[in-house]
Amino acid sequence: MGKVMENSYYILTKEKVIIERLHICTWEFPRASSYIEFGLEFPYDSFTDDYIEFYLAAPFIKKGDFFKCLQENLSNRENGRFIFNDVVRGIENVGDDPRDGSILNFETRGNITVLPCEAKAYKEYVLLKIKKPSKYKGSAYFRVLVKIEKNSIAINKKGIAKTTYIYDFKINETRNLPQSIYDLKKDKVLNICEVKNFFCLHIVPDSFMFSFIDSSKLKNIRKLESWSFQKYLPDIKDINRDCYNIIFLKDNNNSGKRSYSMFTMCTEEIIGFKQIALAIGANILCNLLFAFSSLRFAKDPQIEWYRQIPWEYWAALAILLILCIYPFIPLIKKMFQK
Repeated sequence: MGKVMENSYYILTKEKVIIERLHICTWEFPRASSYIEFGLEFPYDSFTDDYIEFYLAAPFIKKGDFFKCLQENLSNRENGRFIFNDVVRGIENVGDDPRDGSILNFETRGNITVLPCEAKAYKEYVLLKIKKPSKYKGSAYFRVLVKIEKNSIAINKKGIAKTTYIYDFKINETRNLPQSIYDLKKDKVLNICEVKNFFCLHIVPDSFMFSFIDSSKLKNIRKLESWSFQKYLPDIKDINRDCYNIIFLKDNNNSGKRSYSMFTMCTEEIIGFKQIALAIGANILCNLLFAFSSLRFAKDPQIEWYRQIPWEYWAALAILLILCIYPFIPLIKKMFQK
């Protein structure tokens, strides 16, 4: 099978499902595993059988990846308010067990039936199976969390002074349809789902600078409410208070488009205190090497070698030692905290 393009995503089903809203939310942790959420809202009438199977093709997916259904996380008044940006007036169960699904009644947007899903990852795509509920109100909705086993979900371009993070999401772009997805679509007789509204959110450290944003799709940029999101996603341990910003982009198919493209670029400065410390340390080391070479020719055999070294050299050596230890201080602190 041909490789899925690095920035192309496809959503396919056997039924001709029209996705009312597609939510993609990325969590960027450059020094830890990153995460991405996928949420799909679609009409209940899409169920022509006892279940619907969505095929989500994405470039990062590998067989055996970590996927978690977020139905239970969303079946909470506070979490629902943050994710759907509306006041939750009431919550009721779909069945006898709350794990069967929940109906969220919102103040302005009506009802949404949040359903559980089964996820099974294959090479280059994941199969998401949604069971038809015995009771529903409004649209059907499901959401999954995916753990990315690398430091960034973005395309990284590392330079001398800064690193550039490129978030380039192409949804259902058929002109670049990879051979593997073409074969999957043909073999299983699948349809590429029409998406009416696409919402894309990026959570990045506040040390990132937004260097390019499509202003026509930008809704807002704000500080992340870390405490609230930590309650919503307790699986993500790296959400710290007041350390992240969130950018919110939105697009729709009012102009008749069949595919979407969201391009955002962030930069992170590399030159910081650690780099400056290493540069000073390298300068001191070079000066010491020149100084010690001169001592070899002025050595008095009657006096111990270490007593002939001037105190200025010892001071320089001490500073060099401190500068060598400085970059490892955060690691040492973590070891003692454990």
